[in-house]
Amino acid sequence: MSTVLLSLSSASAQQSVLTLREAEFRHRWSGPQEDKVSTPQYFEPGGGLDEESAAAEQIDAENNQPSVEKTLDQLAEKIQRGLRFGPLDFQLGLSSGWEYSSQNSVGDGTDFNNSNSLFAAPTVGILYEREVGVWNVSARYGAGYRYYFNPDYTAAGTANQRNPLFMTGGVDVGYNTSRLTMNLNASASSGTGYDPVAGANNWQTSTSAGLSVRYIISDELSAGGALSGTYSNTADAQVAPGETSQPNSNTLNAGASVFTDYMLTPKTNVRLLLSAGEDLQDFEGGISEGRRYYDSMLLFTYQLAPKLSVDAGGGAGYVQDQNIPDPKYTGLRPVYTAGINYTPTEKTFFKAKFGMQGADVKPNFSLVAGWDAREKTRLSLSVYQNQGFSSLSPDQYNVTRGILGTVAQRLFKGINFSLSAGYEQSDYVSLTNEKLNNPDEGPASYWLANASIYWRLREWLGWQNTMQISAGQGNSDQIQTTFNTSLNLTF
Repeated sequence: MSTVLLSLSSASAQQSVLTLREAEFRHRWSGPQEDKVSTPQYFEPGGGLDEESAAAEQIDAENNQPSVEKTLDQLAEKIQRGLRFGPLDFQLGLSSGWEYSSQNSVGDGTDFNNSNSLFAAPTVGILYEREVGVWNVSARYGAGYRYYFNPDYTAAGTANQRNPLFMTGGVDVGYNTSRLTMNLNASASSGTGYDPVAGANNWQTSTSAGLSVRYIISDELSAGGALSGTYSNTADAQVAPGETSQPNSNTLNAGASVFTDYMLTPKTNVRLLLSAGEDLQDFEGGISEGRRYYDSMLLFTYQLAPKLSVDAGGGAGYVQDQNIPDPKYTGLRPVYTAGINYTPTEKTFFKAKFGMQGADVKPNFSLVAGWDAREKTRLSLSVYQNQGFSSLSPDQYNVTRGILGTVAQRLFKGINFSLSAGYEQSDYVSLTNEKLNNPDEGPASYWLANASIYWRLREWLGWQNTMQISAGQGNSDQIQTTFNTSLNLTF
């Protein structure tokens, strides 16, 4: 998927669209995930509601608690203070519990001996934040490892993927003066999980970086540019015996853009945008291909209200393919985009975007929304269509569309319930007019639904129970059921 950095705010502040593919791939990752901002209810204990009330509830509890609990709280607080060193903050965690799965990692049914296991999952998080004059720096790191004590339990993978391991990180550097704004951001992630698009467990590693600059020339005129790049590697796919093996693959997306903004009125901005980029992919065995694009667009943004804006624009683009025989989606073509951004509060937002740019073969769209319906109720929604080179076969794009929603509700003091459900479809689009010889394609669709109850026993101790049902892994046509219960220590 083509990526050109247009925004001038740091990447960490951007609300990412959480896809079902990513939610499934990361659902066994323990600890903080610091490479992006995604729908908080999905990965956070208590659906994201628990952390906000923890401090207040802890103060109330301290006024009326047995001396033993108070002593433990004081000890935990002492440990937490010992992990802070000025702007550097360490967070240590340990989850221990029991997990059950009705299928192993290739979709085969399980029995009593290999359907469940006790586990332990140590985690670490590191946060550094500093502001010095016109500079601000934020650096984050999170890592976790889940070890299953039953060697026959392979629901998360086999061999080096049997015990899921992950690492994530992000860095944002900002420079802001009255006229010049610069933002540098980078993020990385690496870990194992089940990829519903590929229909197999694999190891995925990705890194991305971007630099954006804006200079204000006058009250009405400003100019700037951006550079961005993303590298992704998919390796060690674990398919069922008898199925076609999946090759390791690498993709690289690089883009650059320059723009000029002019304020027609206090509420209307016009932007002339020129951008270029290249998407590259290579497979194990020497197969490589790419798509190069050049876009020119005129964009209009109108501020309907202080926290509500709409934008639309269009122009012309040109696409060239490399090492793709008789290419189907090349040459001169129209490019366009439209969007709406509504953020009345930090916790309530609605952002939607639709367009076709860069090397796209079909329009992309995304919608991410969050709403604090009440003080104790939070809802979120992701709807999306995105695309990029298929990791299974050359000369084809994978177009993925889906929906994922979450409801989080505080039931009682310290007890939260969250419910999530989603559905995703995958299409494979040939990039050539020639007939492809038996191209590999993953499952056409995937769905999941999960429910979680989280009980905060203390500020540093919680008990979580999660049950998930989903489409079977691999080519299995049986529903998969998983359940885990764990005590979570966090300092």
